[in-house]
Amino acid sequence: MNETIYIDIKGMHCPDCPKKVEKSLSKLVGVAEVSVNYETENGTVTFNRDLTSISEIVNRINKMGFTAENIQSKSETTI
Repeated sequence: MNETIYIDIKGMHCPDCPKKVEKSLSKLVGVAEVSVNYETENGTVTFNRDLTSISEIVNRINKMGFTAENIQSKSETTI
């Protein structure tokens, strides 16, 4: 089952930062889609819960030097 999370990502200092976050998260197994917006400092990640977890996504963002916070989740049923 896929899940979509909405994350505030703090600490992005230039317009290239979202691209770096998107590229890094896309490499995680199970991540289907990533979109990060520099101006609003938030992102959306759709992933397969059986292959990765919210904590893995948050840890990846934090290891890049940013802060992931205010995480909201929406489950999606894939038929």
